[in-house]
Amino acid sequence: MKNFIFFRTDRLGDFIIITNIIKAIKVKYPKSKITVVASQYNYHFVKKFKIVDRVILFNKDYNLIKKIDIFKKINDRNYDVSFSIDGKSFSNLCTFFLNSKLKLGLIYKSSILGIPFYKPNLLFKIIFNYFETFTSKKYLLQIEHLPTKLINLANKLSFKIKKKDKYYFVPSIKNSDFKKKFGKYIKNKFILIHLDEKWNDIKDIEAELFKNIIRFQKLTKMNLIITSKNNQNIYFKKFRDFLDRKDLSKITLLNNLNLNAMERFINYSAFSISCHSGFLVQIAGCNRTKIIDIVNKEDYLWYSCWKPLNTKHKFVFKSNYEQKFKVEKIFNNIVKISKNF
Repeated sequence: MKNFIFFRTDRLGDFIIITNIIKAIKVKYPKSKITVVASQYNYHFVKKFKIVDRVILFNKDYNLIKKIDIFKKINDRNYDVSFSIDGKSFSNLCTFFLNSKLKLGLIYKSSILGIPFYKPNLLFKIIFNYFETFTSKKYLLQIEHLPTKLINLANKLSFKIKKKDKYYFVPSIKNSDFKKKFGKYIKNKFILIHLDEKWNDIKDIEAELFKNIIRFQKLTKMNLIITSKNNQNIYFKKFRDFLDRKDLSKITLLNNLNLNAMERFINYSAFSISCHSGFLVQIAGCNRTKIIDIVNKEDYLWYSCWKPLNTKHKFVFKSNYEQKFKVEKIFNNIVKISKNF
């Protein structure tokens, strides 16, 4: 039996991109024990993964006494391998003191007054047996594909993971139960559009979203499933009010789906559209769903570092460096892409 620990005190998508690594460990070492140190954003999601044996919740807002308790809990056993890959100070500090035979890490590179700066600092090159470097967003000059870097790190242990291997996710909802509950929505070909706060900075979004979604449906001649989660933005409230006044059989709003149902809808869609929803983009790496990702042009390099390589993934810009684009222009570009998707 071997013990592994992963520090992933960030978000849902950040955890999903290491599930192929965790799966590879369980295949090679079926009796291994996997510990994940999670955040308040992904803790309940990680808990549902049967290939993870222990999940420890860490919240950066904990007081000092609580952080010390978590530190003791993490260090209550010896580990064969540790992965400090979230770039967080607490994770790196734990790794420094961790009783682990092998320590693997990700070193984040930035700059201060033009001088390269590393987090954790260069001393951690002594602590890590193996490490990869990853440039922070502000100083990124070219695409550095992060999931590939993490796979390269894990393959130092001879796992032979390939960069196009699927991420691992088994929905807790049975497919038969999903089809029984939602079958009427997926019996015809459909496009999924996920609306969240990242749509807010699109020009004329409040006034023009509803009209353009109706137009988009007519141009694609496919049903539309609109999803959202706890969306309190004004543009969404207006969209929902417009939708309530119309009898539109081709457009359906499914609000506040749980993540398991959401994954199934993404899986069955012809393609899915979002303003880089982390869960939607990364879960596509589990089922090879086609994704259209709406981003600001200035963020293109950064988001390219995270996209799954085992699915079709296309970017559409909602702005360039000088101006924001109108909703109509964005959907026109989506239509052009979808014709050859």
